[in-house]
Amino acid sequence: MNPGEVAHLLTNVYDPELGIDIVALGLVYDISVGDGRIDVLLTTTSADCPMGGAILEAAEQFLRLQTTGYEVRVNPTFEPPWDVSMVDDRARAWLGIPPRVRASA
Repeated sequence: MNPGEVAHLLTNVYDPELGIDIVALGLVYDISVGDGRIDVLLTTTSADCPMGGAILEAAEQFLRLQTTGYEVRVNPTFEPPWDVSMVDDRARAWLGIPPRVRASA
């Protein structure tokens, strides 16, 4: 298991209010895998998000079910604070936000 595989698994965990996965929303800040352990640093759209606890719990439970043999820890953080610029292009389209302007080479 590597961080990319864990991130892919987390695309199955959705923010219940927005209906967008937590990876596309940019809520996953860090993933580390090693010594039989997976650590995920996760935020929510705001510190007082009413579904924040449910999102953290869903991420942890889903990873535990999908990664038997690993100890899973999902830890909350609010640094840096999440903002809409963190969402990927898929989530931007879903939310009706224009895509990022990419610099041409």
